[in-house]
Amino acid sequence: MTPNEALNPIRSLKATFETMNLQPAHLWGGALLLIFVEQLTGVGFQFIQPVMITGGEEALVFILTGACVAALGFFMLATWLMSGLFLTFRSTLQTGGPTREGLFDHQGKFVPLLLTRVLVVICTLLLAIPGSVLLGLYVYFSSELFANAPEALEITCLILAFFVFYGFIIYSVIGVLFAESAVIFEDLRPSEAIKRSWNLASGRRWRFVWFFLVNGIFAMLGFLMCCVGVLATSAVTRLATAEGYLQLTGVDGSGVAGSSRDPEDTRGDDEDRRVHLD
Repeated sequence: MTPNEALNPIRSLKATFETMNLQPAHLWGGALLLIFVEQLTGVGFQFIQPVMITGGEEALVFILTGACVAALGFFMLATWLMSGLFLTFRSTLQTGGPTREGLFDHQGKFVPLLLTRVLVVICTLLLAIPGSVLLGLYVYFSSELFANAPEALEITCLILAFFVFYGFIIYSVIGVLFAESAVIFEDLRPSEAIKRSWNLASGRRWRFVWFFLVNGIFAMLGFLMCCVGVLATSAVTRLATAEGYLQLTGVDGSGVAGSSRDPEDTRGDDEDRRVHLD
């Protein structure tokens, strides 16, 4: 399978759905549980605004502290679940059955995956800074630039600037979104996983953008089913990331990429790489 085929989002979503149906209890159950826990990560912050209005500063400090502790706990729980779920998905994709260790065994990947997820958040924020600063400067100076221009022109330029600047942010951030899979499937250190994901995106960033954009749109389709369906669509797209990574890299059961044992060697022969998941 060529990289372009591996990053075909329609193919990936279809293959993921079919694989999940082979082991519905493990994969559907595990993925839904993971999405539910990830949603709970930020639920505590929903109580901050009403407390600010009615509870005063002391209550705000108490609720904010509790919300942060709860968010951290759910974040760690989701990290623990993710390792076992992704490894079970790979085992099902290769053999049709789950891992012997079970869905809830992170197989020693909890700490590196946790550090990687934190590093991904930091990298995302750092990569978003340039575009955000440029957009802020544009908004700040727009009053002078469009002092004598029609209001419609000013609004049009602002919208275009928003898409250009945030398009740049998405284009940059997209390079680190496979880091979690790199840690789980190739047993890399956090810094190596970030570099691995970035190198995989090099030369095919627009393909990455298309892959994650279609997955995001598919996840949002769940809102059309009384919002409950978003859990199911998000579960499929969560595992589609793992499927796409496995097909793109050809990682076998030992955590070694089929084409190379060097985690930095992700280009050159990528176009000739063929993935075999027996």
